[in-house]
Amino acid sequence: MKKLVVLSFIALLFAGCSNQENKTEGTTEVISKAAEPVILTVGNFETKAPELVGELVTITGTADHICKHDGKKLFLIDVEEEGRVKVTTGEGLPAFNSEYEGYDFTVTGHVDEMIVDEVYLREWEEEVSAGIDETRHLGGGEPMTEEERAAGVHLDDPAMEQIAAYREMMAEQGTDKLSFYSIVCTSFDVIDE
Repeated sequence: MKKLVVLSFIALLFAGCSNQENKTEGTTEVISKAAEPVILTVGNFETKAPELVGELVTITGTADHICKHDGKKLFLIDVEEEGRVKVTTGEGLPAFNSEYEGYDFTVTGHVDEMIVDEVYLREWEEEVSAGIDETRHLGGGEPMTEEERAAGVHLDDPAMEQIAAYREMMAEQGTDKLSFYSIVCTSFDVIDE
């Protein structure tokens, strides 16, 4: 009886660790348990990203810029291809070290889509009017103090220009929304050569 239980356990273990096969009338389909990331380049990211939203991808490029304020964003470029890819740190990941600006990175993460439409732009305008720092718009910045308002501090000029530019882009493209793609990083390696 013990041998039967042990053998059953081993059989279940092997079945759980291996790939599954689905057979349906003459066709065989292999389903892998561990999803392999799609390999992208900086040059093909913008064209491939719309079909890969939410999917796991890997990309390699040079860190053109790493935000020094909080290290939560880096931008990848490739000297041989056009394009620039925004990468943000995912949950539980440490910030990117700005000392590695100019180094090559291999990043794995999920493709994210930010949609800019009229609702988004109106919310952003409301935040600017309320005095919320536009660099943190829609993320919950702090309103300006009465002293800042009295002193003539204006946070809205660059934000209002960007809002107008987005509306102009939508009009030129004849669309009611713009999509911007980035990668939410789950892991990364700095290539130190």
